[in-house]
Amino acid sequence: MLETVYLKEIIIFIFSFFLGSIPFCYIIAKLVRKKDLKKIGDKNPGGWNLVFNVSKWWGVPGIILDISKGAAPYLLAMYYTDSLLISAIAGCLAVAGHNYSPFLKFNGGKGIATSLGFFLALNPFSIIAYGFGIVSVLFLLKSMIWGVIAAIICVSLFLLILTGKLFYIFMGLFLIIIILPKYINYSKSLKENFRIDRKTKVKDLFTPKIR
Repeated sequence: MLETVYLKEIIIFIFSFFLGSIPFCYIIAKLVRKKDLKKIGDKNPGGWNLVFNVSKWWGVPGIILDISKGAAPYLLAMYYTDSLLISAIAGCLAVAGHNYSPFLKFNGGKGIATSLGFFLALNPFSIIAYGFGIVSVLFLLKSMIWGVIAAIICVSLFLLILTGKLFYIFMGLFLIIIILPKYINYSKSLKENFRIDRKTKVKDLFTPKIR
């Protein structure tokens, strides 16, 4: 019986990672415009690069698919195991799969859409906390990297306050570890990456930069 339970969990984790790793936006760009997202814009094979550098119309279904692959593993894991821990790990692994896809030689997107899908599945109102965290920090500090960190922290605190479960703080830290490396420009020092530049315009933070 124990072996069956462990096998089920392992299958759920593997499935979650590989579902998350399907590069929908990269595939869409290849099919509709024959463009390689890894070679244009900020070279990020995710939804935002698809929207800005391939097609706004095709970017919408691409982002929706990325959101869905964050929500589906959590919901399926919860259905089959009824375990918050297993389901949350499945959601985090979907984000990891998106960010480090074996189909793209362990390259991938930045995890915003997929993590949003995961948060939606956890609690639809967590999106309000996410939006508050990222928008307020973007306007105050003009830094995308700090905005994403703040968004995840806000969601974790919201879920902690809502449920009283400290588990969500650890979940948030796990997600930050997964997502943060994708926002670091390795041609710059860590100090430069985390530097706050108030002269930066907010709209520029949402435009994929050529690297």
